[in-house]
Amino acid sequence: MAFCDEDLNGYPEFGDSDEEEIDTCSPSLCLFCEAIFTTCELALSHISKIHGVPLLQLLQTRSCDFYSYIKIINYFRRHKPPAHDYQTVESLQGLTTLDQSYMIPECEDDGLLQFDVEGYQESHLQLGLASKDNSPVTLSANEYEALKSKALQLDQLKRELEDLKSQYTEDLTCLRSSAQRLISSGPLSSMTEYGDVSTPPTVGVNTSKVHSLNDAQDDGYIGSYSHYSIHMDMLQDKVRTDGYRQAIVRNSEMFKDKIVLDVGCGTSVLSMFAAKAGAKHVYAVDMSDIIYQAMDIVRENQLEDRITLIKGRIEEVKLPVDHVDIIISEWMGYFLLFESMLDSVIFARNKWLSVDGLVWPNRCKILMTASCDPGLRQKNIDFWEDVYGFKMTCMKYEVCKEGLVQTVNSSHIVCPPVEIQLVDCCTSNITQLDFTSDFTLLVNTDCTIHALIGYFDTFFDHEKASHQVTFSTGPLATPTHWKQTVFLLAQPLHKKQGESISGVIEVKKVPKDPRSLQIKIKIESVTYKYILS
Repeated sequence: MAFCDEDLNGYPEFGDSDEEEIDTCSPSLCLFCEAIFTTCELALSHISKIHGVPLLQLLQTRSCDFYSYIKIINYFRRHKPPAHDYQTVESLQGLTTLDQSYMIPECEDDGLLQFDVEGYQESHLQLGLASKDNSPVTLSANEYEALKSKALQLDQLKRELEDLKSQYTEDLTCLRSSAQRLISSGPLSSMTEYGDVSTPPTVGVNTSKVHSLNDAQDDGYIGSYSHYSIHMDMLQDKVRTDGYRQAIVRNSEMFKDKIVLDVGCGTSVLSMFAAKAGAKHVYAVDMSDIIYQAMDIVRENQLEDRITLIKGRIEEVKLPVDHVDIIISEWMGYFLLFESMLDSVIFARNKWLSVDGLVWPNRCKILMTASCDPGLRQKNIDFWEDVYGFKMTCMKYEVCKEGLVQTVNSSHIVCPPVEIQLVDCCTSNITQLDFTSDFTLLVNTDCTIHALIGYFDTFFDHEKASHQVTFSTGPLATPTHWKQTVFLLAQPLHKKQGESISGVIEVKKVPKDPRSLQIKIKIESVTYKYILS
């Protein structure tokens, strides 16, 4: 076999300009013959010119992304179909929904797999022209360059418009700040038409520390949701997933013909529930790489015309609409607020939700109870007294600083639960997610309290809903992947039936790690500090 360097005259995909950069890659073997080429571009042009398989034209239609391209190349390598079966763009488009097994390379160092698909698509415009038989129209090199020049001018105008918009936003922010200071210095300093001057409305603005994290700082969180196992755990949690399904599908009259935003869509199951319920269109946003599997899932279920998937942070993405009617999101973390995803939901609500719109679920509440479980103390605290004959008692105090996430045996619960915080997803602001709450637990039997137990309940019970749905993550309910949060007491409490436990709980984000929580609980003059991370 010999390396080929074919004449590309007449192929405007690459042109003849000396200034145009040609990417290099490993030697590229043709898909249909033994020819080898020094670049991906030469190989793809050969495939189009000699074998009539229009892979380049497929890429220009933008119906084929990088992952679909990889699958198509591996499909041809694996099955070696005749070229005449794939000599139209339409026949190739049928391969864009191949399953994930085609992401595995068939040939080591396959040069065609190194082709810069996104770069090619950026530099070659989809012309949007067609002949009478709907086949692509070929422009001359001069026509192509003229069209490309116009596109560059439009891009420049777009950038200038974005700069003006950014300057306008900055000026408006300064104006609001000046007005607030003016009001604060006058006789009406205590109130504005919105309420307390110290907490003005933050429409479209996120004051959360989560928003300030860059991808490197947030890599652990983002990366954890790129793996299939965590999504399998969530999908197999029937309480969670079927609860959302019932809340969406059984309230189809709420979703019919509505524009829906799914914040942190994951595998897009909530988006598909919304589409099934009759939503006009769903915009599904996720910043982890699971979005690429979600794209395949949506295509596999033939919902790509009703669900648009967008990769990125909700605080940074641009939606193709100004407002949405409903925001759906499974944002809840351990002890409800761990991971601080609600901050992003609130940002999306303030920026895009219409005045009469709805966040679904519409409210959650955090509850507290107590546990009498000697085995829990033995396993986590007393264990360190004798570890294979060695004392490690210093570890006892470290263990007590961590909030443990585990399923608590319902038989160990000795107090009715009490509510310590209510979160209204439609109205709560970010500052309310750091809170302090008094609580009193009533003990219903003689016992020794070894731990306090935290969990949350979720409500889809807005007045607009014809079918109200609620689910609990508590120890008396069906177990969920959220389990419960256990706060071990270094000093157990001995209580008689009818006695109470009074205390104060303070919950805040960790300043240097705002997806984690620092929790302080004061009971009977003893203060315990915990980290949930």
